[in-house]
Amino acid sequence: MRCVSVTAPASRAARACGLALIATIPGAAGPAVAQDQSFQSQGVELHYRTAGSGIPLVLLSGGPGFDVDYMASAADFFPAGYQRIFLEQRGTGRSRVAMTPESMTLRVAVDDLEALRTHLKQERLLLAGHSWGGMLAMAYAAAHPDRVDRLILIGSGGPTLEFAERFTDNIAARLRPEDIEARRYWDSPDKRAADPDKAAIAAMRAIVPGYFFDRARALAFAAELKDGTFHPAVNSLLMGDLGKGYDLRARLKRVDRPVLIIQGYQDPIGEKTAGDIHGLLSKSTLRYINKCGHFPWIEQPEEFRQALAAFLNAPAPGHR
Repeated sequence: MRCVSVTAPASRAARACGLALIATIPGAAGPAVAQDQSFQSQGVELHYRTAGSGIPLVLLSGGPGFDVDYMASAADFFPAGYQRIFLEQRGTGRSRVAMTPESMTLRVAVDDLEALRTHLKQERLLLAGHSWGGMLAMAYAAAHPDRVDRLILIGSGGPTLEFAERFTDNIAARLRPEDIEARRYWDSPDKRAADPDKAAIAAMRAIVPGYFFDRARALAFAAELKDGTFHPAVNSLLMGDLGKGYDLRARLKRVDRPVLIIQGYQDPIGEKTAGDIHGLLSKSTLRYINKCGHFPWIEQPEEFRQALAAFLNAPAPGHR
């Protein structure tokens, strides 16, 4: 990965971006999730769960550091004929590992996906990533272009961290004084020191309105965010690693598999981010959705469903 310099403001933005690239969908039924399984990657045991049957489709959650459970509600919008695989990325869910700078890097996360592919006995992986999960899916495709079936990128972060400060600013611009005050309270050093997990999710609740087009939906969503679903140590280590030289642009140009990019017009990540990704991937389709923030399956479910169906029901070139 080619190194790029990260200035102090960009590093701050990357940290905020890390907290921003998350989701959890409380109270949504989604498909039944069953068949707990595990596999080995670099000497550690990682876990996943499956639902349905058919072509394996690996779902990658956001964060970094959020449990994958929230993806069950998004997966409910995928057409029939796909086995949903909910990967519990290292450091989340039951995939607990030693939390060190060496064990929590983008390269290791990509290696975990390759280990999952081998475990599943698949020649190629079909990946659906939301937010940070989209960045991870792109990183896997950049490292293993011959091991990718198709990609679905939902509100994905960009191929570099160029988007991060803009993302943070867009969120901040939408917050009301009461949101800002609540975030400041939970971001205080004493709250972080006393219970970092609780403080991190509480600070996230405060700024959720910055991710949505519809504030009422945002407040309902924030009210049900569950404690224990976000792991700030994972976020801190992975975002720190990205800040050392995350740049996928040159290698993404080698990826010639179909890619669907779903982007809300009001997503604080910004239209430019989706456009940048689209410009690098020769076989990508960019689908913008209006009146839609970072969670298209919540704010515009039918358009989200239609976009997935059109893409996944099309013939997959070279699929085995």
